[in-house]
Amino acid sequence: MLMTAAYGAPLSKEESLLKTLIKDLEFLGKSKDKIHFDLYTPNEKQECSWQTLQCYLTEMSTLENEIEDEDFHTLQNIKKNLQSLMDLTTPGTGCKICEANDKKLFPAFHQELSNFLKSMLKQIS
Repeated sequence: MLMTAAYGAPLSKEESLLKTLIKDLEFLGKSKDKIHFDLYTPNEKQECSWQTLQCYLTEMSTLENEIEDEDFHTLQNIKKNLQSLMDLTTPGTGCKICEANDKKLFPAFHQELSNFLKSMLKQIS
């Protein structure tokens, strides 16, 4: 199904992925108080978007055993869309590896990822 903006113009693939990811994160956010897990949380600038997405994707994979069954499908969608977004993003240079980032509890990780995706969306809108 082709997503369209309010004025009827088709969204770019990147914009569509970002909007879907942000919405899926909102669903997953409802469980954030049930997930007690430290995750590497990137704080890189936009030049390192690929590495930041890669780190978030890797950390999302570690959540698979920590989430409730009702959130599993949402997590799978997030992972698939993060990978698709990475495929559209150019790797940066001089970016730190995921493990060089601070570990944060899931609510902070969730908020940082949401903010990062919203900033990417703002840049292309």
